[in-house]
Amino acid sequence: MPKRNRRPKPDRQAPLALSSQSTKSSLRIWQIALGISPVLSLILLALIASQSKPQSVRSLRPIVPTVTESTPALPTLAELSMMSSEELAKQVLALLNLRAAEGLPGSDNLNVTELLATLDRWAQKVKFDTDRNLYRFLQKPDEFHHSEAFYRMLMLVTVLQQDFGVHYNQDRINDIDFTRSQDLFLHGMVGSSNGGTCVSMPVLYTAVARRLGYPVYLVNAKEHLFCRWDAPGERINVEGTNQGMNSFDDLHYRNWPHPISTHEVESGLYLKSLTNAESFSAFLAARGHSCEDSGNRSDAAVCYSLAVKHSSNHPMYRSFLSRLVRPKTLEDYPELLAQQERLRQEQERRSAAHRDNSGPSNPFGFANPQHGFHSNPFSQPNQATSF
Repeated sequence: MPKRNRRPKPDRQAPLALSSQSTKSSLRIWQIALGISPVLSLILLALIASQSKPQSVRSLRPIVPTVTESTPALPTLAELSMMSSEELAKQVLALLNLRAAEGLPGSDNLNVTELLATLDRWAQKVKFDTDRNLYRFLQKPDEFHHSEAFYRMLMLVTVLQQDFGVHYNQDRINDIDFTRSQDLFLHGMVGSSNGGTCVSMPVLYTAVARRLGYPVYLVNAKEHLFCRWDAPGERINVEGTNQGMNSFDDLHYRNWPHPISTHEVESGLYLKSLTNAESFSAFLAARGHSCEDSGNRSDAAVCYSLAVKHSSNHPMYRSFLSRLVRPKTLEDYPELLAQQERLRQEQERRSAAHRDNSGPSNPFGFANPQHGFHSNPFSQPNQATSF
């Protein structure tokens, strides 16, 4: 007997067959579309394409962020001036210096953000050359006083001077002009060929060193500023105002450029590594000098007052302020003093000419013909007088 028809087994090629059938259907649609107008053909093609895409892909939409994180604004000079020592310790040293220069003569094109970015690039160049030449220290450490810190600071000063043209402004060696802010602050060396002085060059070295994580600080001598690598077990003074780098001990600065007493050192007035707040006081004092010499005494008084606020134990800043606000005397008017001196000389000349023409002079304007000129008992301090 013939076997009963059973349900056919599912063909494993069915999906492929269905796919082929779907492809044939699409071709028929294409053939139909070719016989219709071009506009309808495009519409049909778009529908076919949309049907062939997975649903999950068609449902995607461009991701547009709803919240954008913006870079926090840099604090202004006024905001920095009101900060505590702890808050200033968290600020970038270069920012404190550049903010103190804003608005002064010679800082018209000062852009703090751009200058800070330039310092970042300079620091990266210093790091690259320092790491690339580290073998020189490892092979011959005696050439660097057996100190890696000395080697790193020497490389820093060398790269900044040779690669970026940092130099001392030779015109300011014997002609200090505090009205030129570019001689006192960082913007005179970063993005400018003006050059720096002992007030600004140590700040540049310290600012770049801080970007590299070096423990470098500013140090006050009398009317001079230098920087110092100050870490436990190693302390190196860095003098970079000359060509290249010199390193002198504290005894050198005890006698140069002006003598510093032992009491002043022990009191912490000089030759100590400065905190950010104390460094800010030095920048504010430089700003005050610029304002004062530019004729803006009121702003100078504010700067000196803020310098005292952040370094209350240093009498130097108090002396700047007291000199500015003390009552004026004739010594504050040199032109008037010169005029008085000319009048005095003219009066002496006339008196001498009068004596030559009229004989002995009588300072009191009267005489006794019988007894001669009246004496003046007050002109003889050693002669007692009786009443």
